[in-house]
Amino acid sequence: MNDTTQKPEGTDRPSQFEGSWEKSGRNLTSAAILGFIIIGIIYVYAQGFIGLIAMGFQNSGGSESAKSGKTVIDMLTARAIATKNPIRYSVVIAEFIFMLLPTIWIIRRWHTKDVLRYIRFARVPVLEILLAVVASVLFFPTSSAISGFLLKQLDFPDFLARINSEIFTSYTPREFVWVIVVVCVTPAICEETLFRGYVQRTFERTLGLTSIFVAGILFGLYHMRPLNLVSLSLLGIMIGFFFYRSKSILPGMAAHFTNNFVAVLQLYKLPDGKARFPFLSSDIPLVIVLLTAIGTGFVILYYAKVTKRNFAASSAASYPEAESSDGNS
Repeated sequence: MNDTTQKPEGTDRPSQFEGSWEKSGRNLTSAAILGFIIIGIIYVYAQGFIGLIAMGFQNSGGSESAKSGKTVIDMLTARAIATKNPIRYSVVIAEFIFMLLPTIWIIRRWHTKDVLRYIRFARVPVLEILLAVVASVLFFPTSSAISGFLLKQLDFPDFLARINSEIFTSYTPREFVWVIVVVCVTPAICEETLFRGYVQRTFERTLGLTSIFVAGILFGLYHMRPLNLVSLSLLGIMIGFFFYRSKSILPGMAAHFTNNFVAVLQLYKLPDGKARFPFLSSDIPLVIVLLTAIGTGFVILYYAKVTKRNFAASSAASYPEAESSDGNS
C-alpha cells in the first residue's frame, strides 16, 4: 500500500467511539460540516457581542481622537486604533470559550470522551516541529506576495488594508507580548483544535488524503478576508499536511504560531510609527519570493521523508485508522 495514502475508515466504527453520532451510524462528513457551521455561528456572534461590551468600557479618548481627524480616512484610522484592544479581548475570550470549548463538547458528545486522542494531541520528534516552523517561515514571503498581488489587481484601497491590520500592530514591548498572546498563541491552540483536530480529523475518516484540502479551504474561508483567501487556504493545506503525516496536532500548532508571529514582527513598530524590522515591512523582491517558495516545497518533501518510517505505523496504531472497513491491516 502507498505510504502517502491513508485508507478512509468508511462506516466501520471502532468501539472506542461511544458518542451519540457514532452510535447512530450517521455520516461522518456531515458531522464535520455541521460541527464547523455550529461552532462558526456561535463564535462569530459571541465575538461580536463581547466586542460591543468591551467597547462600552472603552474610554472616550478614542472617540475624541476619531473626531479630531481632518479626513474620513483619519477618522477611520483613529477609530480602528481606539477599538483594537476591545477587539483583541473579544478574540481571546471568544476563541477559548466559544470556539475551543464547543469543539471539545461536540467531540465528547458526538464521538468520544477521549478528546486528546481524537484531536491527536501527541508527542512527535522535535525535528518534525522544527521543519513545520521552517516551512512556515519560508512560506511567509509567498503568502505576502499573493496578498499583495490581489491587493493591486482588485484595486483594494490601501488605507482599508492598513486599518484591517491594526489588530496585529504593536508599538511597545508590553503591547507586543499581548499581541503575541492574541494573534499567535490563541489561534494556534483554538483554531488548530477546530480545523485540524476536529474538522480535518473527522473528514479524514471518510475522505482520507482529500481532507487536507477540504479543511484547508474552509480555514481560508473562515477568516473572511478576500485578499488573504488564497494564501490562508494554502497555509491551511500545508498545516493539514503536517497533521496528516505526523498524526499529531503539535507540528500544525507550531506552524500556525510561527506564521502569525512573523506577521506580528512585521507590524511591530517604533513609537513614531516606523517599522522595527524594516526588512520585513518592505516589498519582498520577486527572486526572494521564488527562492523561499522553492525552499518551502523542499522542506515539505523532506517532512514527508522524515515521517515516512512512522506514518503507516502511527496510522495503524491510532483509532479509527486501526480498523479499516474491510478488516485488513
